[in-house]
Amino acid sequence: MSSVRGAGVALSCVVGLLVVSGCGGDGAQGPVGPAGPPGPVEVGTGLKLDGESVSVVYGDGPGTAVEGNDPRLAAAAQAIRNGTEPQDASFAVAGTGQVRGRLTANADVLLDAAVSASEAPPLLRVRNTVSGAGEPTWDRYRVFTVDAAGGVLARGELGYGLIPMTGAGSRMMWHPFKTAFRVGFADTEWDEANVGFMSFAGGNKTRASNFGAFAYGDQCEASGTVAVCLGSNSKALGNGSLAVGLSSTASGASSVAVGFTTVASGQGAVALGYRTTADGDYAAALGQRASTDGRTGAFIWGDASTTAIVTSTANNQFTARAAGGFRFRTNATLTTGCDLPAGSGVFSCTSDRATKEDFRRVDAEAVLAKVAAMPVESWRYSAEAEGVRHVGPVAQDFRAAFGLGTDDKSIGLLDIDGVNMVAIQALARRTEELNAKSAEVDALRAEMAELKRSLSRLEAAVHAKGVKR
Repeated sequence: MSSVRGAGVALSCVVGLLVVSGCGGDGAQGPVGPAGPPGPVEVGTGLKLDGESVSVVYGDGPGTAVEGNDPRLAAAAQAIRNGTEPQDASFAVAGTGQVRGRLTANADVLLDAAVSASEAPPLLRVRNTVSGAGEPTWDRYRVFTVDAAGGVLARGELGYGLIPMTGAGSRMMWHPFKTAFRVGFADTEWDEANVGFMSFAGGNKTRASNFGAFAYGDQCEASGTVAVCLGSNSKALGNGSLAVGLSSTASGASSVAVGFTTVASGQGAVALGYRTTADGDYAAALGQRASTDGRTGAFIWGDASTTAIVTSTANNQFTARAAGGFRFRTNATLTTGCDLPAGSGVFSCTSDRATKEDFRRVDAEAVLAKVAAMPVESWRYSAEAEGVRHVGPVAQDFRAAFGLGTDDKSIGLLDIDGVNMVAIQALARRTEELNAKSAEVDALRAEMAELKRSLSRLEAAVHAKGVKR
């Protein structure tokens, strides 16, 4: 042990001061003699024996290894010494070392490695061994690791530890007690009371205060269980809710609010767009300035044609405001379907000849006969309100008579219109025939009238001749 002003460094030999057995060059191995009795261990001048350690005592007084003003004393003053005060010194270690106390560096600590990044062995490991009452059972438990590829692992155990930081400030914080992570800036949003178990919050003043909550952005709040908030000034308050965008609020359980100032307050409600409100359970409001007005199961769509709010008027109602009209298509090429043009109340459905095939002639008289034989009654739908009435055939009779449509549960509008047109054509032909016959009858009547007049004149003439005689 080399002592520097009371400090010690372990040495096996001191070169230039004292030569002890075993510090010179090795000679040939001699024969081993008999073991003698143990005796006192003696050290030379300037050495001190402390247990199994040898110290070099140096200074400028008597009994020291170097007496007087030897220049080596100044060099020794730059060596590392035991103590608690910082020292101007340096050291290099080729191999391994261990520090049982605290190791403090007032400048940078450089770990300069040259190892495989693909295999990524650990470069820095922080381990802890602890057990006992109120403690986890850890045996060299790796709490922090940096590997050769830049991977970082911070571990912990649920229910152990304290929050690393509270109050205002920027931070990247791992809170193992709650298995929670924070990154960004916060005032009090990331204090213990606002940190949920298994939660994540990032950005500026975000809050994830419940189990499994996730908040990211600017002043975004996720306070529902497993709620998610993304954006600015939005809130995911309901359990399992999602709020995305600016100033949007999802307060219903499993609700979704996405866009600008959207509100989804009903259970399972969805509000998407700009100033939309889905405030009934299982309701949906989409587009611009649309509200379900507290109606359950309602769906409403609002276009951008006006700043007026369109609202639902009944539960389980589908409402859409589309000032540009509606366009429905039933095939991939968009060639068949129906339109409800802007400002119109009439559907226009595809009837282009180019979209049709397999044309066949229709026996109009047969169709007219079937129409004449088909039962046509007044009725109402069983699910309709009392007092509502309709007139027409039922699908089963229509299908049996004409074989048109896709099934016997519905009647296609084009089909019934087509049947009516064929029957009308048959009636038109009958009318033409009747008109022709009527014209013949009229002509015969005119002829008959003329004959009667001629006969009357003849009778008058004959009568007049008879009188003269």
